[in-house]
Amino acid sequence: MAIRAQNSFWRGLAPYLLLSAALIGGYLFSPAAKTVFSGLAVIGIPIHFIASLPSTTLAAMQGRLTSTDQFRRQSEILRERNLLLQARLHRFEFLETENIRLRELLAAAPQAVEQVTLAALVAVNLERGSESVLVDKGSADGISVGQSVIDAGGIVGQITKVSLFTSKVSLISQEDQAVPTQVARSGIRAVVYGGGANRPLRVMYLDRNADIRPDDVLVTSGLGGRYPPGYPVAKVSAVQRNISESFMTIAAEPLSRLGNDREVLILWPADKPRSGQSAADAQTEVEN
Repeated sequence: MAIRAQNSFWRGLAPYLLLSAALIGGYLFSPAAKTVFSGLAVIGIPIHFIASLPSTTLAAMQGRLTSTDQFRRQSEILRERNLLLQARLHRFEFLETENIRLRELLAAAPQAVEQVTLAALVAVNLERGSESVLVDKGSADGISVGQSVIDAGGIVGQITKVSLFTSKVSLISQEDQAVPTQVARSGIRAVVYGGGANRPLRVMYLDRNADIRPDDVLVTSGLGGRYPPGYPVAKVSAVQRNISESFMTIAAEPLSRLGNDREVLILWPADKPRSGQSAADAQTEVEN
């Protein structure tokens, strides 16, 4: 069987071998055959070009096609850049908002008080049941008990305890705090007391015939010398008149954010120079 298969192979291959030998011999020794072969070669050029076009195109495109892994890596890089740019955008928005807020905070100080100290909040509600905050300015900065504290909305409270580098600010919402005020519209004087956590302020001891109404703004009157005059304190939210009682029941909402901002201003009265500044220098600043 093996010998028969081998003979069959050579018998099938023999005609092609003989044809190849004849063509080679004709091309080498017959000018007419060479001319015919050259003409056939010219005719076969388009066929060869078309046949090789796929491989030629693939070779030309090799290196330009991007693999799936490369696409994935590029996508990850673009995603990281996008996240980074978004984070930077949020940071810029935060800085812009911070700048606007600080400008509003500095604009809250009227001309009557020439000096202020910017302080940052360190802690909130230092003692259980108390309405107070801790700021990062203390006796080393010349801070003393009794100085008023404000934010962009108005009066926040007053300094009630001072250590070397920090100070405690009791908020006007604390029940033992009282602020002498007057109604900005009518000039009627009143005292605003704290109502406690998450409760409105109390406007006490106003005669039931006094000219006060909801939405009236209460500002510091300056009486008692604790708070300088002209600072917003609260807005009247409710007024109740009872014929059987001599005084009205009045509730008010504070206009300041009561320590919810990150920074506050500590006021320096014009007659009290800052630490390290002489009284003559302070007077010069006031006159200028």
